[in-house]
Amino acid sequence: MRDRMPRATRATRSGLAVLAAGLLALAAGCASIPTSGAVNPGLADAPDQTVDLDVFARGPQDGANQQQILDGFIDAAASPSGNYEVARQFLTDAFADEWTAADAGVTIDVLADRSFTPVADDVIRAQAVPAANLAENGQYLESSSTAPLQLEYRFEQVDGEWRISSAPDGVLIDETNFELAYRQYTLAFFDPQFRFVVPDARWFAGRESAQTSIVRALLAGPADWLAPGVASAFPEDLTLDPATVPVSDGVAQVSLSGAAFDNLRTVQLMQYQLEQSLQGVRNVDRVQLSLNGVAQEAPDLADRPETAPRIDPRPVVSDGSTFGYLSTAGDEVLPIEGLTDQVIGLQPTGAAVGPGGTTAAVLAPDGVWLADADAGAVQLDPRSGLITPAFDVDGIVWSVPGNAPDELVWFPSEGGDGTQIAVPWTASRIVALEVSRDGTRLVALLVDGGRTRVVAAAVQRDENGLPIALGGDALEVADTAAAAIDVAWLDAGTVGTLTQSAGGEPRLALQELGAPSEPGEAPAGAVQIDGANSLRDLRVLTADGELVTRAGVGWQVQARDVRFVATQSTD
Repeated sequence: MRDRMPRATRATRSGLAVLAAGLLALAAGCASIPTSGAVNPGLADAPDQTVDLDVFARGPQDGANQQQILDGFIDAAASPSGNYEVARQFLTDAFADEWTAADAGVTIDVLADRSFTPVADDVIRAQAVPAANLAENGQYLESSSTAPLQLEYRFEQVDGEWRISSAPDGVLIDETNFELAYRQYTLAFFDPQFRFVVPDARWFAGRESAQTSIVRALLAGPADWLAPGVASAFPEDLTLDPATVPVSDGVAQVSLSGAAFDNLRTVQLMQYQLEQSLQGVRNVDRVQLSLNGVAQEAPDLADRPETAPRIDPRPVVSDGSTFGYLSTAGDEVLPIEGLTDQVIGLQPTGAAVGPGGTTAAVLAPDGVWLADADAGAVQLDPRSGLITPAFDVDGIVWSVPGNAPDELVWFPSEGGDGTQIAVPWTASRIVALEVSRDGTRLVALLVDGGRTRVVAAAVQRDENGLPIALGGDALEVADTAAAAIDVAWLDAGTVGTLTQSAGGEPRLALQELGAPSEPGEAPAGAVQIDGANSLRDLRVLTADGELVTRAGVGWQVQARDVRFVATQSTD
């Protein structure tokens, strides 16, 4: 994708004044990672552990010059402990009270491109190339521009020592320190009918205060781009009182005040939303919710929203002569009763399977058709140049011409006339379109001049579940010079994108919305990507008809002579 931050952490860090020590959250407590000594082999069968890292900053040293003070301040700002207590030691007393840290956002820059220039006796200008930004609510956003930022820092002497008297608000942190200081958490919201949990990735620093940051963000609501398509169980007038979330013996105490509650299901959904959002915090095993000073002991939800809508693990494929589920051995296509003959009769070049596997939206030479195992086939969209249609969880079919990305139309589950819906993007061409399995988000693979873009938008629906708008603030997921091939949802929050470099090499990027991408190589000749029920189960179709799955660091052939793979909606 566009020159973006790699997800993998790096082993080295140059020029750090930060003393970074890892805290392993083990069952027996926390232990520091040693920074010296012999390297010993670990336990061969030890489970994979996520390491919680706190960054411990060092204050200003006596006699430090302006550049050393500035370096120390930038590094110390990686530690939010005590409201950036150590970082404020590099500031004059007056400015320490004025400086706004992470509340003004975080800029993640490329360390190798950072430079400093003295522009006056008491001013240093830093030039930083942004890779991404972290909003006040913890939302990770790829930088919309790689133009260098010009940041000025003014100094004055206090008792013979240099201190910073003026600096831009917010935190400047390089990519590697960001990986050390911040950790990703997933807030939980719901589709408007409360059938599914919808993830909203956020990033927070401070291991000991993570639960407070999460609850505050949860009360503030979903990310702007996601908000039109989701719901929260929390009323808008609720506040966290007291303002922190203490944890004792593994129990997070969430005390809220505001409106009176007389709806048991609302309380149950609030409890469930908190549990889902706080499950990534290591020291939290349980959540105790209190409302207006009264501890809640509501019974568990009987019909909990699904956290990961599932599909049939077998891929649905066409080999040109039949259409259906690929057998476990990969040597046979198993027909779908009442549906296979209809689909094949349409001479399909692509398809999407609807909820329950009894319908299919089919791309045929004369447009898009809806095939129904019980009702037969009807033409939905006769326009020319259409791309493979998308199905959503409510049986709605989405269709758009490749050369007219703004002419997106949806068709109701029972067929009939389509309704055009405004799109929150501009582009010269659209290559692929998919709706998330919970129906709340849509992702589009676009060509915009010489660039390839991946855009996500929330699907806003009326009380009957019919689409009425796509979120006005679309999320720019990726931007690259590589050629567009395909995009697909791989799980509840991750999309996979296939592109091709100028040299002809296929590339596969896994992109959790709200997180850095994980770029990697795709099999030679990759033409289509398909998701299953986990990231491990993603499938790629090649131009020579091989359907391959990941096997270690390589790819293993699952089936041959496949023409296309049909995207599946929920079971």
